[in-house]
Amino acid sequence: MKSADCLSTAAAPEGRAAPLVVLAPHALRRLSGRPARYLDPLPMPACGRALIGATFEDDEELEREYIRRQTGALRRMRASLGLIFRNRGALRQADMIYCLDGMHYNLLLLLARAGLFRARGKIIRRLAFHDSILKTLAPLLKKAAGGFQIEFISHEQCARAAGQIAAERVVHRTWKIDCEWYHPPAVVAAEGPALLTGNASRDDAMVDGLLQRGMRVTRIGRSDRLAARFAAHEANPNFRLITNASHVVYREVLQASSVVLLPILECDDPAGMTAALESMASGIPVIANRSMGLSELFAACEYPVAMMENRDPEAWAGAIREVQQKLKSPDFTAALGRAREFLLKHHHVLPGGEDWSEVHRAACEPRMP
Repeated sequence: MKSADCLSTAAAPEGRAAPLVVLAPHALRRLSGRPARYLDPLPMPACGRALIGATFEDDEELEREYIRRQTGALRRMRASLGLIFRNRGALRQADMIYCLDGMHYNLLLLLARAGLFRARGKIIRRLAFHDSILKTLAPLLKKAAGGFQIEFISHEQCARAAGQIAAERVVHRTWKIDCEWYHPPAVVAAEGPALLTGNASRDDAMVDGLLQRGMRVTRIGRSDRLAARFAAHEANPNFRLITNASHVVYREVLQASSVVLLPILECDDPAGMTAALESMASGIPVIANRSMGLSELFAACEYPVAMMENRDPEAWAGAIREVQQKLKSPDFTAALGRAREFLLKHHHVLPGGEDWSEVHRAACEPRMP
């Protein structure tokens, strides 16, 4: 790990004002062997400059040295405040500041309210996955400069947020993935196992119910707790558990599956959105229950698999068998292909950090005379 206030080699050079400044707690130096991530701080386009607290070689080092070693809000606040203070000149000259960590946004909001940071005339944004963040921010935003805004990735969240804060502070952000990294296999394995992927807000009891009904299930996730959770199934030949897989291994497992399962628990965020996009881009059918974000995605791309109305394992087992049978139909596979085309048009990460140019242009052009 290296501490740094880094600039992308493609970004506005140091000493010259950048219209867009991105505040990021961390970034990766090695970008090969992994999918491009939406709104990564590196690379940046010519209009932008990334200010980064620490850089890591790869995802493994980031997980080991940063994510698992976070030691509390006070230390995180100190690091965030230091990044803001050291780069106050760049922040002062920017017309848009995008905060990849909510701590940076909260500190700028508090500094502006205290008269220590001039926010007037700027757009200052953060992305919020959870609705609960509004409980903290709504009171602070009441008297804040109009440029402080919050992005959400589902229209349902936007509508809900507009009822708690000024509607002009609420922005919808279409979520994206790397649809070139996640591509269909030559043939989808209709006889392959069902794959339950992801971490937060997944109903792991679904695995128990499906195994009881003789289904083959692979559970893949990042959390070490999964080993203890599924210890009872260790000897079951129909079950496979994979934790902390590399991006390459994850893609191989995904492409070898017949169907992806997203049984989402009640929550205040669009859980499963990234996993659904990755699966759809890979041409692997997705079975999911109605939930925030996923319902919108299925409707938007006219997805050929009906959403589940509950998390009953008996119903899901029947849905899995039905989808596996449909994989033999050219009409069904063609519909999966059309869903992928929709993703390529609307949910595909742009090369060279150009998504940041799109974010900046969409935010600032309406304000220009």
